[in-house]
Amino acid sequence: YSQRYKTGETTVYENEENWKFNMTYQYSPKYKTWEPFKNLKGKSKWLDIIKAQNLNYLPQSIGFNTDITRSYYEFQERDINEGMRLPVTFSEQFLWNRQFTLNWDIFKALKMQYTSATHAEIEEPYTVINKSLYPDAYEAWKDSVKHSLASFGRPLNYASTFNASYKVPLDKIPLLDWVGLDGSYNSTYGWNRGTELEDGTSLGHTANTTRKISINGQLRLETLYKKVKFLDEANQRFSGNKKTATTTKKTTTAAPKKVTSNTQGADAAKTDDKNAQADSNKKKGYSSEVKLNDSTYTEVKHSQNSKRIVVRATTKEGKTYNLKYKKVDENTIRVKNQDTIPVKISVVAKEPLQDKGWYKTAQVLARGLMMVRNVSFSYRNDYAMTLPGFRTEIGDAFGQKSVNGILSPGLDFAFGAIGDSYVNKALDNGWLIQNDSNITTPVTTNGTEDLQVKVTLEPVRDLKIDLNASRNVNKSRSIRFMYEGMPATQSGSFKMTVFTAKSAFAGSGNINNNYNSKPFNDFMKNIPIIQERLERQYANSVYPVGSGAAFEGKTYDPANGGVDQYSADVLVPAFLAAYTGKNASGSSLDIFPSILRMMPNWTLTYSGLSKLGWFAERFRSFNINHSYSSVYAVGAYNSYTNYMGYMNGMGFILDVTSGNPVPSSMYNINTVSITESFSPLIGVDMTFNNDLTMKLEYKKSRALSLSLTSVALTENYSNDIVVGFGYKLKDLNLFGAKRIQSGEAKKKKGSKKTAETETASTANRTTANRLVGGVSHDLNLRIDFSYRMQNALNRNIQTHVTTATNGSTAYQLKLQGEYTFSSRLTLTGFLDWQKNIPLVSTSSYPTTMADFGISMKFKLTR
Repeated sequence: YSQRYKTGETTVYENEENWKFNMTYQYSPKYKTWEPFKNLKGKSKWLDIIKAQNLNYLPQSIGFNTDITRSYYEFQERDINEGMRLPVTFSEQFLWNRQFTLNWDIFKALKMQYTSATHAEIEEPYTVINKSLYPDAYEAWKDSVKHSLASFGRPLNYASTFNASYKVPLDKIPLLDWVGLDGSYNSTYGWNRGTELEDGTSLGHTANTTRKISINGQLRLETLYKKVKFLDEANQRFSGNKKTATTTKKTTTAAPKKVTSNTQGADAAKTDDKNAQADSNKKKGYSSEVKLNDSTYTEVKHSQNSKRIVVRATTKEGKTYNLKYKKVDENTIRVKNQDTIPVKISVVAKEPLQDKGWYKTAQVLARGLMMVRNVSFSYRNDYAMTLPGFRTEIGDAFGQKSVNGILSPGLDFAFGAIGDSYVNKALDNGWLIQNDSNITTPVTTNGTEDLQVKVTLEPVRDLKIDLNASRNVNKSRSIRFMYEGMPATQSGSFKMTVFTAKSAFAGSGNINNNYNSKPFNDFMKNIPIIQERLERQYANSVYPVGSGAAFEGKTYDPANGGVDQYSADVLVPAFLAAYTGKNASGSSLDIFPSILRMMPNWTLTYSGLSKLGWFAERFRSFNINHSYSSVYAVGAYNSYTNYMGYMNGMGFILDVTSGNPVPSSMYNINTVSITESFSPLIGVDMTFNNDLTMKLEYKKSRALSLSLTSVALTENYSNDIVVGFGYKLKDLNLFGAKRIQSGEAKKKKGSKKTAETETASTANRTTANRLVGGVSHDLNLRIDFSYRMQNALNRNIQTHVTTATNGSTAYQLKLQGEYTFSSRLTLTGFLDWQKNIPLVSTSSYPTTMADFGISMKFKLTR
């Protein structure tokens, strides 16, 4: 509590009082997670999912914070003229804020968090609070404050958030440990008190909610392949591991030859003899007389080092004995016959499968079938709703208030589990203000769906292909709930990966043949085909309500306004069919293609050439790169306000000129586009054995933009060639720098040094090697040259006239040399030369620009 009181010649009194109360409570229990099956006996991996079951029966933490603040100001000005009393000036504010947090990981894989905050005011009469001067007003104020405190005040705004994430424990299931799956759910809820007019009429409050759903999955197929022995061996055979193992073995075998000790040499010779003897025994097979036991199993060590064996047993008389056995390991079998007679057991190893031609062929085929190495996907769904004109207030429990036995606005709204149909629910329950001319703000909703799919392929060793496909849909709606029928408008955008490489190399023509282009010719041929297909869909349909008295309830007649050949419903499907290489007679008519039509883009890298003989002699690395991407996009679009739906997205709009109903979808689309690029179409990165690096790239791209307002197609093409060289000149000596050796150990005549002493002396000399009289560091050189040719064409669909609107040829040369004098000083010399030659425009002219100079970088700190 604080108070400030002031009086003076012109002031009877000026009084300011402030109260503040705060309380915080935090509860974090300490207990062990309940894991009833944790100590379950058994080593089977199938028990892991049972052992992992757990439960946190109490939350990790609960927090509560509340603060109450009150301020009151009262001012009485002194009247200079005696006999008059001036009115008292005052101001007051009484607020109560509350926050609540809950963290609860019910399971280790399920994490949840909830927070809420309420900002409320304590209602009090707008009057002077002076017990001595106005006792009656003071009593009324006190009674009002008591009632308001008892009801936790009048909310001004409320906000809550809920976050949950869950990781599916598939790694605990042996057959599914190669699958990863997790998801998260996030929601927010807000409520704000609305404006009240002077007569006490409320314009309604505003409630809003958001929801974000995210699902991520991964298929680690390499882990799955390892579960099958044959597939695992095929992977190792073509991954280079076998070669590495053989090399290691050879190195290990050759090492003993360098040993000078006689004892070690003898041991190594014995080891070699044993290995040779084992190989000889394997070739000859195993044969020995074994006496069986009638009470226990008998184990036989055959030393064949293989589980592919042929086992035979005979008695002393030479008769075949029916031997029952089990393979324990590659060198041991366990005879199950319980007998007392001696038998002769022979074991011969079969030819390894790896040496059989059919087995090698099967492994090659299996490796090809296992080209898919990894698959991952992510899906995101976002939704938001803003609800103005909300009639009811809210309470503290999840921001809800009971209205006629129903929670308002409902737990589904508080946690974002709603859709556009929630507006109907709110109207049915009377939660929205209608029939009020002051309510003009519509309900707005925003939704986003985003799908990303990535696949990694490895058809052969050192060849990696990354596929990626995506689809993104944005939708926004405005619902005018205050009018009958709740008219709504929709807007949004669309983007999806497609495959348009079939038309990428068709060419755009030249001025001599009027820029003749096969894809564009196909586009023009597709227009009447698509128009006819749409007309067939509208045949025998009935004009819907709203078409006018002359049309309502009558059969559709193209003579009154048929499908417009230049509408988006015709041009967009014809455009997609032409540039994706599809037949217009059977292609999709959807402007917004479904997920099933989503096509992958890719990136390809091959690094195997550097392992071949000719390349290995000249290159340290030799990588071939290729990348392709193509994206179809619908720019910002809006729905027609006079659209009349008919069936499955089909309907009519009223022609502004004739007033007749015209077949059309509900969307008014301005522009659709296809952006395609080969970046690069072919690229090579090389590193020579002498540290020279080189890069060659050829890039190709095009951007197609179909304007539905101007009925024209704009094409932008570009071709790029990039050549780059890099070289590191090591230890460039400047200013007469010399390296000297100091502290070199001297040999005495007749003295003998052991190998350890020689090694230590060499290390000392290397350490003592130092630079004097100048600098000697690496000089990095880089040269890059690029050539780019680009042009732009405008094709008028109505007149079939093509015009070149832009084009240029650009050259660029970059030279750079960088030398590091010390850890603080770096000197760089550079040259950047560019030349641009316009091909079309008459208002521009060739330009040449050159930048060159030297830059110095000096670091003042380490």
